[in-house]
Amino acid sequence: MPDSLDKKNLLRWFSNLHDLQDDCSINTSVQSLDLLTFANTTITSVLRSANEQQQFIINARTAPGFDLSLTDLTTFSTFEALLDNFSPLPILVAAYLRTLAAGSFPTGSLVDFLKAPVSAAFPGGSTGAGWTNALGQLTSAIPAVCFSAKLQAVVAKTVDDATKTINDVVNQIATLG
Repeated sequence: MPDSLDKKNLLRWFSNLHDLQDDCSINTSVQSLDLLTFANTTITSVLRSANEQQQFIINARTAPGFDLSLTDLTTFSTFEALLDNFSPLPILVAAYLRTLAAGSFPTGSLVDFLKAPVSAAFPGGSTGAGWTNALGQLTSAIPAVCFSAKLQAVVAKTVDDATKTINDVVNQIATLG
């Protein structure tokens, strides 16, 4: 089965994060950071000078194709926040999860999906076929360093909690780690 548009959008988000890391080539220490550490790095801590910041802005126009300003580098403190400005990770995670959910959830409003109980979207909890499949699909789209086994275990507890909504799951996944 070909990847859905929602999965491609999620994959693109992480590709864009890689591009932003490459765009910091003026600071070679950034290249050795794992993707999670890079995502949570304060932009001005690695791009300290005006020249480095300008070069990053020029590089980012090429790949991933963002039109940035110097103000963006301080308005959005981390690289994740900067990227979320263009394409919010929580929305991408939610949209992809909706395509993997049970019942009528692949259709309808994303807002309604976020309010839905996790148990309605993924019956059987964290060991049910629906969540097991969703987890496998998520791990194929999100780099392991950003969706670690530890984070997966935390998310599984949320999936098993009958009081939790899809929004709770999405917020955990989109925190990265």
